[in-house]
Amino acid sequence: MSEFAPMDILGKKFNKRFHGYSEMEVHDYLTELARVIEGLLRERGELRQHVHHMDQELNAFRERETALKEALVAAQRSAETTIEVARVEGQRIVDEGQRLSDRLVDEANGRVQNIETVIGDLRNRRREIRAELNRMVELLQGLIDDDQQRERGERSAPQLASFQRPPQEGSEGR
Repeated sequence: MSEFAPMDILGKKFNKRFHGYSEMEVHDYLTELARVIEGLLRERGELRQHVHHMDQELNAFRERETALKEALVAAQRSAETTIEVARVEGQRIVDEGQRLSDRLVDEANGRVQNIETVIGDLRNRRREIRAELNRMVELLQGLIDDDQQRERGERSAPQLASFQRPPQEGSEGR
């Protein structure tokens, strides 16, 4: 379809023939037609500009969509990496905590064994001291018994010896 400009329509000349159309009606009709086509051409130009603008916006949105998709993929990868790093770090911390708790339990068990050994040694020492005290008590009791026996023996013997004077000469008959 060929393009019609409003001026082409208004400037169009028709051959005259006998019993042809009314020149005025044709001219009015063509003027109206030119005005409508001019409006349509203007609207088409505006629509082309609008379509061009919309194409630019669409391209910008597509670029944004691509950037967002790339950012989303990068964020997803980053999140996965962060989660994996956190999981590995968490496992490391748990393992380290387990090793520490095992070491502390081993140390505590070692201390318990040491304390039990010390308690056993103290009990043995207490028994030894008690046996030694019993020997000392028996020894002291033996000394006491010996002393009591000596004392009983001393009661039967005079305590002090009487001193007698030797006889004097000449005083025998007195």
